[in-house]
Amino acid sequence: MSNPVKLPPVWLLVLCVALGPLTMTIVVPANTQIMRDFATEYGVAQMMLTVYLLAMGVSQLFLGFLSDKFGRRPVMIGGLAIFTVGCLLAAFAPTLETLLLSRVVQGMGSATGQALSRATVRDVYSREKSASVLGYISMAMVIAPMAGPTIGGLLTEHASWRYIFLFLACVTAMSLVLVYRYMNETAQKSTAEKPKFLPSAAKLLSQRAFLGYSMNLTFATGMFYSFQSGAPYVVMEVMKRPPSEYGVYFVLTALGYFLGNFVSGKFSQRVGSDRMILLAMIPVAIGLGLFWLFAETPHPLALFGPMMCLTFSNGLTIPNAMSGALSVRPELAGTAAGLNGFIQVGVGALLTFIVGFAQNGFFWPLLTTLTLCGILSTLGSFIGGREPSQP
Repeated sequence: MSNPVKLPPVWLLVLCVALGPLTMTIVVPANTQIMRDFATEYGVAQMMLTVYLLAMGVSQLFLGFLSDKFGRRPVMIGGLAIFTVGCLLAAFAPTLETLLLSRVVQGMGSATGQALSRATVRDVYSREKSASVLGYISMAMVIAPMAGPTIGGLLTEHASWRYIFLFLACVTAMSLVLVYRYMNETAQKSTAEKPKFLPSAAKLLSQRAFLGYSMNLTFATGMFYSFQSGAPYVVMEVMKRPPSEYGVYFVLTALGYFLGNFVSGKFSQRVGSDRMILLAMIPVAIGLGLFWLFAETPHPLALFGPMMCLTFSNGLTIPNAMSGALSVRPELAGTAAGLNGFIQVGVGALLTFIVGFAQNGFFWPLLTTLTLCGILSTLGSFIGGREPSQP
């Protein structure tokens, strides 16, 4: 596709995408200290993650639409400004209620990078090329959450949990300056009437291809959300392994996703997005088969080995299915990215609740949920690929 619009620096988009997962995981080591400082229970401190995810999911629903209406650049600048304010509010929060409010503000701002970076790539490149670029950008979704707990732990141990948010405020403010300096507008200018949210969302939801790609995306990521919720219980309560061992083996899941994204970046343009999505079903079948084959084996590798297959599949699926969803109506790419983000986070939050509530001392709740997500993701891949999207 010929397009005179130039893509902003890829490193800048990677930075914006990484802010969300970094902010999500960097506070995990500080929960115990926050609990003590505010004299509350651990479960209440854990709500920092819950409210952050909810705010990020809901805000994505509207940020993408706003970027279709007003442009990617001004919405990105506004989102990062809100993000910076949320980090500063958290650093000086006098009460737990203020801290939770600050996490809502952070979630609203951090969603900007994820939703708009994807739409920006689709503005500039064809569907197949955008899938390739998104594969490389998605690698930031692996590195950032892995680095977050290390940074947060060091700052909490040697200074205070408040320095976590000062650190985030500095990083976000720097990102804001860089976006202002280097990010050009990529949304196509039009003399037509500006889009409205509900009609735009209705147009997308009426397209079978969009529903198929969204279903494929949602339940592919749903496998990871389910694993995140159920695996700690299985490893530490069922297998009686220490938390440190869980952390060591968890690297395998990140490695699988990293490798899948690398393969997507390397071959999506050559092979084609729909073929890549279908090829991704092979490691899903292998991983789920290994899960059930070794279900009674009391070793973490029986859990993390098969999960590595599933995260490798996610690395193949997510960039290509996202590219497909954004290509159904390219003029509504921002709305499509936001709508997809909202659906993924919402279903993911529901799955974490179901898996957590269903734990009963066995592997079966987790394995059953993973299998159902794998089946639904595969079904979505066939629905999405049957109706052509625009190149």
